[in-house]
This record gives sequence, structure tokens and C-alpha cells, in this order.
Amino acid sequence: MCKPSLLLIVLLSAGMPLVRAQEQTDPIARPRRTQAPPALVQAEAQQKPSRDASAEARRLYKVGIKYGNAGLFKQAADSLEQAVKLNPYYADAYLSLGHAYYDLGQWQQAVDNIQRGLTLKPKHKDSQERLAHARAMLERGTKTQTQKSADENDGRDQANGAPASLSPSSSPSLSPSLSPSLTKDPLPPSPTVKPLADDGLLTKVYRVGPGDVLDVRLTENPSSEPTLFTVTSAGLLEHPALTAPLPSAGLTLEEIGARIESDLKRKSPARTANVSVEIQEYVSHRVLVSGLVKDPGTKILKREAIPLYVVIADAQPLPEAGRVSVLRNETNESFVLELSAQSEMNLLVRPGDVITLQPNPTQFFYVSGGVRSPGEKSFRRGLTLTQAIIAAGGLVKNAKEARLARDNGKGFLVVNRYKLKDIDSGKVPDPLIEPGDRITIE
Repeated sequence: MCKPSLLLIVLLSAGMPLVRAQEQTDPIARPRRTQAPPALVQAEAQQKPSRDASAEARRLYKVGIKYGNAGLFKQAADSLEQAVKLNPYYADAYLSLGHAYYDLGQWQQAVDNIQRGLTLKPKHKDSQERLAHARAMLERGTKTQTQKSADENDGRDQANGAPASLSPSSSPSLSPSLSPSLTKDPLPPSPTVKPLADDGLLTKVYRVGPGDVLDVRLTENPSSEPTLFTVTSAGLLEHPALTAPLPSAGLTLEEIGARIESDLKRKSPARTANVSVEIQEYVSHRVLVSGLVKDPGTKILKREAIPLYVVIADAQPLPEAGRVSVLRNETNESFVLELSAQSEMNLLVRPGDVITLQPNPTQFFYVSGGVRSPGEKSFRRGLTLTQAIIAAGGLVKNAKEARLARDNGKGFLVVNRYKLKDIDSGKVPDPLIEPGDRITIE
């Protein structure tokens, strides 16, 4: 009886190492507790953003949406990048950030951010479609670069692939400002566009940009062929008669027409074609107007620049608007101007500018001495000395002179004296009051 039992114990002892070895090598064994959690689990384990961070992220999100609606996609992306840094769980911010990069044609960033947004909000159908198209564009760009490298290695001078018609209706792009790139190389880049020496010339010229719809007509072509073409987000004009896409952003209509004629002549020297290029729809030159106006929103410029007063008049300022701020994203400059200062309203507005109409800040002047109601008084532009005295309740008896003290900007007061009798009689002008003035009636 003891021998079978002893044999069983030996067999069981011999099998235990095999079981342990199998547990260590079994691919479907339960993972150990020390295994690193997936990325999403790690993200969920992070500390939630504070209330202040979430509020600031929502504000930046709204700013980014406003920029995006105005066509300022770079500024939109910058604001939304800050939003997702403050709140890594902000699904709408990730999706909108991906949309901004999509409109910029930056496909890898678009894919990364839309994927992250869909992880947090998986049922957003528009973003699913946008992600699929961004992936297709990213793959097409990779293939194009690979083909371009192969062509350079083989010493080929001509681009591969047949020309394709690119009428706006044939583009599968989800955004009207985008159209897919061709697999052939674009024409040589246009010469560097030199800035105009005189800013006044900016009001007389228009340089084409992404999203603009051009009416391109070749005189020998039948009228049944499509003539409307949208400049792509990369600044290319894709026309079936061209050997390759034409870099058009920054060129005038005349320069585009001349380059098309040059390309047609190079392809067929015996061919003579008169090319007509016109703007069918202005899209690229946008500014954003907000604040105290009746008609806020995106405004389209039809020149490289127009005076500020034209933009403000179009937006219809409200009565309480007193000044305007202009944020120039192109140069990272900002201007704060008084609406009543006509010379300042000649400032030229450029594409990408953000214009905000604001109320005048509350300012004061001070009256003391021989008036019925001395003290601090609200200032308004255009106020004169006699009007300031009336605002202070008027003169008391025997008041004959006004002493006006004004800060010279260096912390020192400059004092001027005025005979009230001379002002009333018209012998001397009624001086204008400035914020911070001290008026003493004697």
C-alpha cells in the first residue's frame, strides 16, 4: 500500500515545475498586477483638471471656434492647443483642434488629434469621416513623396500621371477650402513676391490665397468645359490644361494668367492661347470683427488692405463704442485707437486682423474752488473748460479765474491760468480738458 502512494507523490512533485513553467510562458495567462496599464487607463488615472483650468480651457475653446469660423485656422489651432493642455479630457477641443489642422492641410496632426477626440467621444460621425479623409490624404502625400524621390533618383524631368479635372464638385474634400493634391509634382514655385513699398498700393491690389474661387478661361476651349477652380489649402491652382498644379498663392490675377500662358506655350510651342483669370468668389482674405457692433463676424477683404473706418462702418458700431483694438496676427502687433480720432481710423486693415470695438474706459477730471459741486467728474472726449465748470454746478459769486494743472507725463504739473471773462467774450479760446486735469476756480 505504501508503494503506490509514494509513486503518486513523486509524479505530482515532478509535474509542479512544468505547471509553473507553463504559467510563465502561456500567452493567454492573466497579466500580473505589475504590468503597465494601457495608455487610456493611465490617462484616466491622472488627476482631473481643476475648476479654474477647466473654465480657462472652455474660454480658449470658444476663442478657437471663433478663429476657425473666421477662417483663421492657425490662430484657432494655437488656442485649441492651449485648451487641451489645460484639460486633457476635453473631447470637443481635441476634435476641433483636429479640424483646424485638417483645414491647414497638416494631416498627421489632424489624424492624431481627431483620434484622441474620438477616444473620448467615439460617436461623433463628422469627425469619423474627417479622420478617414485625413488618413487618405496622409497616405497619398507619403506615396507622392516616395514617387518624387524615385523620380529624382532616376533623373526624370517630367511628372508622372495623367491630368485630372478638378472642378469644385469633383473634390471629395469635406471642407470647401480643401482639395486633394495630385500625385504629380507642382510647377516650379513662383518668384518671391516683394512687399509693396507704398502701403497705399495695398488698397489697389489683390493677391490670390487658399480658398479663392477663380474663373479661368482659355479662349480656344469650348464653353462647356468647367472654368471655376478653387485654390487649394496649399496655394495651388489645379487646372486640367496645366502640366502640374500651379503655385498661385501670393500672385495677382495677371501674374497667374501669364504663368498659365507660359506653361501652355512650353507644353505646345505652336499653341497660342489667351488666358482670362478672374475672381469668382473671395475667400482667403478674412478679418474678424467683434465687440460693440450690430453686425459682428467674419468680413472678407477684396484688396490686400483697406482702411479701418471702412471695416467699422460695415460692421455698424453701437453708440457706446468708444475705441477699437486691432490685433495683427501677421506681425503680432496690437493697436488701440479712439473712434473719434479720424486720422487714426485710416489705419490699414490686413488679412487675419482681429478687430474689437470696446467702450471707452471711465476717466475723470477734478474741480475745486469757486464751484457749487466740486469733486471728481467723469471725462468725455471734447470737453472744454467752461463745460467742465458747468458739470461742477457752475460758478459761485466773485469767481474770476481758472487755474488748470496738467501732468506733463513725467510726474510734474504744468499750470496755466485763464481769465473766465476773456473766454466768455471770445478773446481767448475755450481750452480742451484732458483726463486727470485739476481745475481750481479762484
